[in-house]
Amino acid sequence: MEVPLKKKNYAQKYRKEWESLDEFQTWLKPLPGDDTKAFCSFCKAELLAKLVDLKRHVETKKHKQKMQIISGNQTIKFTAGEKFTNPKSRKAEGMLALYITEHSSVSCIDHLTDLVKLAFPDSKATDDLKMHRTKCTEVIKNVLAPHFVEELIEDIGQQKYRQYSLIIDESTDISTSKQLGIVIRYFSRKLKKVVSSFLSLEPLKTSDAVGIVEALFSCLQKYGLDKNKMVGLGTDNASVMTGINNGVFRILKNDIPNLILNRCTCHSLQLAVSHASEQTLPRNIEFLIRETYNWFSHSAKRKNEYQVIYETINCGESPLKILQVCDTRWLSIEPAVQRILAQWEELTLHFGLVRDRCYTADLLYSMYKDKSNYLYLLFLRSILNDVQIAVKTFESESANPLRLLNVLITLLRSVCNRILLPNVATTDKDFLNIDIDRNLNPVPYMGYLFESESERTSLTSDAVSAIKRRCIEFNVKLAKEIQQRLPTNYTVLELMSRLAPQTILCQGKDNSISELAKELGYNACKIDKILNQWHNICFVQWKNTNDVIKFWLEVDEHRNAAGINVFGELVDLAISALTLPHSNAGIERIFSVMNIVKNKLRNRMAGPLLNAIIFIRNRLKVTDAKCYNYELPQHVIAAIGKNTKYSYKIQPHPTTSSASASASSEVASASVNDDEVIEDITFDNLEL
Repeated sequence: MEVPLKKKNYAQKYRKEWESLDEFQTWLKPLPGDDTKAFCSFCKAELLAKLVDLKRHVETKKHKQKMQIISGNQTIKFTAGEKFTNPKSRKAEGMLALYITEHSSVSCIDHLTDLVKLAFPDSKATDDLKMHRTKCTEVIKNVLAPHFVEELIEDIGQQKYRQYSLIIDESTDISTSKQLGIVIRYFSRKLKKVVSSFLSLEPLKTSDAVGIVEALFSCLQKYGLDKNKMVGLGTDNASVMTGINNGVFRILKNDIPNLILNRCTCHSLQLAVSHASEQTLPRNIEFLIRETYNWFSHSAKRKNEYQVIYETINCGESPLKILQVCDTRWLSIEPAVQRILAQWEELTLHFGLVRDRCYTADLLYSMYKDKSNYLYLLFLRSILNDVQIAVKTFESESANPLRLLNVLITLLRSVCNRILLPNVATTDKDFLNIDIDRNLNPVPYMGYLFESESERTSLTSDAVSAIKRRCIEFNVKLAKEIQQRLPTNYTVLELMSRLAPQTILCQGKDNSISELAKELGYNACKIDKILNQWHNICFVQWKNTNDVIKFWLEVDEHRNAAGINVFGELVDLAISALTLPHSNAGIERIFSVMNIVKNKLRNRMAGPLLNAIIFIRNRLKVTDAKCYNYELPQHVIAAIGKNTKYSYKIQPHPTTSSASASASSEVASASVNDDEVIEDITFDNLEL
């Protein structure tokens, strides 16, 4: 008997044409991810993509009831247009949004707006004042942030060649999202100074070098910045940033051959001190500093008991707080050691009185009674004081970049002169290459405080010799660590020092400026012009010879009889060199602001709002403006009253350039289906 063939099953696919039929057009949708099924938006049901099944579904009781309910509701259509509100009210709304951005969370605007209207009932600015958390959020993202982005791009664009440097670092926020922080350093002719301004917090898909470079190039494209105009890259000493084979700098170097890497000097000095102390000093020194802070940090009773003892000994003066050694703050050990040494006798007496209560107090008392620990801390204070001065100078935004070389030389001398033979280094640069082990001084001088206190102490000569030997080992290790970590920084600073007015106005100059021009990637033709201008600049009478920035601004504004700046190439070289970063302090400050803005109560804040708040805060700081005295332009005030500015995807301002419009829309845009954004602006139990 012949077996009949089994009928082949036919799978109908969804057809877009069905949506135009009268019986289907209001509810029929395709099912994402499956082209053999359809979706009823009224019943929230999945259907087979077959015409007969769809027609059967139309006749069901459930579908008819849903159709009847929905068809009975009226649909309100909103038209995007301009709200005819009082211009003074718009300005007041803009100022309130600026205040919220700079000082507090967005949820505060709900009460602040009502409070202002009640407090100033006679003011015309409060007539049409309507600002609450949803509108305030949209104004910050879609009006204020694009304005400040446009302002930054225009400020960078005023440069002839738009040279700039970037400072980058990665961090993790409170929601465990990996972020790449980017700060741009450029010369602002508008502000007449070198500016370090926040650029963006870019989310990282991967934390390796490739992911960081992709996020960096995406940011540069968003802001319309040419990557070939980047002259310097400032990073910390992490291997992912500075790795020889696959680091971020090595990958960027393939696209930007003349890019200069500037390792953060503050990070280098911090690592040098940490490694030297770990391998040479006794471990109980770290225990003493850490546990002294922990003893008082969580107990008000202990603080009060110690305060009574301190005031009794010091005639009513209150004690200073014992500081914590923090891993995220450079050389935080130095102020902690200062505080303990200043209160050594009082702390010894306090722990002697409470030693019977706790084993930790008894252990700390025995350490404070041991004079060897006191000698170790005296030595640490003397040497860390010099390192701390260098760190504070490099992290200062107002520091003269051409005088940083002297700071580094002074530090190298102070560290090496304690342990090396006198006159062993003929030049300052010799300290970077000298063999320390072969040139050790047999009788090193460890500082007046250490030497005088070691003579007065009751310790034996053998004990003092052992302490001194370990201090010498610490000094030797610190000098070697500095030699290993700072030669590249020294080379860049040495080249930059030739741009100082005192050097450039000398008549008997050599051609050493060409080395800096080669380092920055200038071709032979421009180097020849730079050398001619380098030798001719001393024949002009200049007024501002004491300030580096003012001097080069004067040179930039100089014109001859034909209205031509004959020192144009030399000015561009100087501006490019002055924008080189020497510390990661700028990006570390941004991360501090990020942790303040996005905290535990605001942990679901989305990226666009976080970027907008940090960007506005930073630009107000850079321009030395406040929320109450910053003058918003008229087109920004007018944009506050437009419905189009309160949507999640906005159109750029007509006067904005293409690069500025792209950056502005990126800062402001957020998908309406983004759960984090929806919760961020609607949930009452979350503080914005």
